[in-house]
Amino acid sequence: MKRFIFRYAFILLSAVIIGCKKERPTTSKIVGVEHKVDSTIVDNASIDEFIKPYREHLNSTLDSVLAIAPMNFVKSDGELESSLGNLMADIALEQTQSYFEKKNQKKIDFVLLNKGGMRAPILKGGVTARTAFELMPFENELVVAELSYDKVQEMLSYLIEAKSAHPVANIKILIDKKSKKVVSSQIDGKELDKNRTYLVLTTDYLQQGGDNMNFFNNPVELYKTDYKLRNALIDYFKRVDTLKVELDKRMSYAE
Repeated sequence: MKRFIFRYAFILLSAVIIGCKKERPTTSKIVGVEHKVDSTIVDNASIDEFIKPYREHLNSTLDSVLAIAPMNFVKSDGELESSLGNLMADIALEQTQSYFEKKNQKKIDFVLLNKGGMRAPILKGGVTARTAFELMPFENELVVAELSYDKVQEMLSYLIEAKSAHPVANIKILIDKKSKKVVSSQIDGKELDKNRTYLVLTTDYLQQGGDNMNFFNNPVELYKTDYKLRNALIDYFKRVDTLKVELDKRMSYAE
């Protein structure tokens, strides 16, 4: 009798569990509605009043003058280099070198960024945090890739084919325009050494193959700095009074 009651109770409990079990919902149709954000949208006065102090504080912070630009820095005033590119590469190196050296007991050899990453000029006059956001609107972080001599040669070939003023710093590259060959490539006044590796400061975007800079793939070692390029710009603007840079033929064609 007890065995019968136990079996009956088990069957009843199973039936309850199965009966309570819900079927998984399935999506039968997805509908999308487009809402245009344009001048036809009426401002909500209460919301606008609520965010007004935050907007004013943000604009005040972004528009406070941090440094002075004595001239227009643009990316089109040179064939293989530019005032804006040279400035940006120099800032990246100067703001990162000391920290990197202390942390890793190694020195960054040179910098390579990309011309397309510079989205606005720095115009003559006051330089602000907003200037940095306009110049570098992306969340790109600075990283250091350790490249073999062969990888650096691939990089030089890329730069020759690109024929573009990609920002570089602490490297001097002289190219024969006719033969498309490197005449000289020096770091700190010394020719590249095939028996050593080089620490190259760049962005995580480029290191991951952005702009087809595939020579950055699979570096000997990759060092992260947790330092955004835009933040490096802002920190530099705060630290100096006047922006200075030269077109010093750091990448040029042989005469």
